[in-house]
Amino acid sequence: MKWIICLLFFFTGAFAWNPTPSDIEKQALQTGFDQVSVFQNAARPEYNAYLTAGIIWLPLPSQSALATDWGIHNGFAFRQKMGMWLTDDFDGKGKKGLAFGFGWLGERHGWDNEDFLFFPNRGDFSQINQVHTFVFTIADSSKQALAGGGLQYINAENNMLRWWLLGTYGRLSLFPIFHKGDLQVLNTQLNLQARALQGHRDSWQNYLPDLEYSYFSKDSMKIFISQNIFKQKYYIEGAFWARPSNFAWAAFKFYPDPSRLLLALETTVTQKENDKIYFGGGITLPFLRIAYNHADDYEKFFKSRGIWIFELLLSIGTSGDSFFGLSAPKAASNEISSTPTRKPLPPPNRRE
Repeated sequence: MKWIICLLFFFTGAFAWNPTPSDIEKQALQTGFDQVSVFQNAARPEYNAYLTAGIIWLPLPSQSALATDWGIHNGFAFRQKMGMWLTDDFDGKGKKGLAFGFGWLGERHGWDNEDFLFFPNRGDFSQINQVHTFVFTIADSSKQALAGGGLQYINAENNMLRWWLLGTYGRLSLFPIFHKGDLQVLNTQLNLQARALQGHRDSWQNYLPDLEYSYFSKDSMKIFISQNIFKQKYYIEGAFWARPSNFAWAAFKFYPDPSRLLLALETTVTQKENDKIYFGGGITLPFLRIAYNHADDYEKFFKSRGIWIFELLLSIGTSGDSFFGLSAPKAASNEISSTPTRKPLPPPNRRE
């Protein structure tokens, strides 16, 4: 019986998804947007460090066979990322005045004939892109303000060097991305939900939504909504295209701990370009994520669908001596306790 379950698990998605060179090429710009979004959420005035890494592993080459004009080619779609953001107060001891930070996010993704970690095979039909984003920030936590900017290098079919800016004040945050003098992306984020991590008190404001608006062109605009429905542990999230008017995806998410470090359970529904709807979900544990048909993977992993995805990952931020996951409302609970020790008794008075 165990062998049957294992076979069903691994072969459910076999031959279900064939990425194309076009899918891989379009992913580079999406990854560029995602990396700047990570800095937007990780580099807050109240925070002092962030570290992330991730490697996707697909157990079977048939799960990601490449589809070209010459046929179907067995091989591996992959995604490898790493990055960090550190300030001169990264130890969390507290620094008065301005805090300076520097960050880098790098990702290598694409398709190759062989699975690899460090050195690609680069055989027939291999297609490998790299995206690197750099940022420099200046923040004043007492005023809840941060300003930053940086460069982004996209090494895809058409190499591109972009520059971008980041501004955060209170619950409002925005970033534009430029290529030469042309505006390519404008993202505005309004986090109305009260977060203890950012100094907000628990109140009815915990149940206000987080809103995000992304402008890509006059014909491409997207809206994202995240709504806490119970104790900042249960959430409903959704994304919609304003232009063209269309539903993108929705998700129900459960975090047993609001720090989002221990566990996440998600169910998602996604609409493909041909208006077909499909359901999926995933579970995220410390250092491991397992997903099937997940909406995030459809957007961030070459329109993947119908396959199991295993991802080794790390995503942790710090604020003072607190640890938390990206976009979490609260820090991880402090389980450290100290055992009181008795002071030594003073020596007895001696009579001369």
